Amino acid sequence: MPSRTIAVAAALAAALALSACGKKGDPEFPPGTQFETVPNAQGKLEKRPKKPQRPFALDGLLN
Repeated sequence: MPSRTIAVAAALAAALALSACGKKGDPEFPPGTQFETVPNAQGKLEKRPKKPQRPFALDGLLN
């Protein structure tokens, strides 16, 4: 039983330690990203990265 308790405690500690990883804030886009200006829900303009126009394999069936 003690080894199981230690294993659960170690897994919990690892999960808590890894859940705190990361950077808070807006995502950083790669250099050369093209942006477009679109209105948001409040009517203000905001810049968003343009989404690539890649055809999806099932577009013919879905449209």
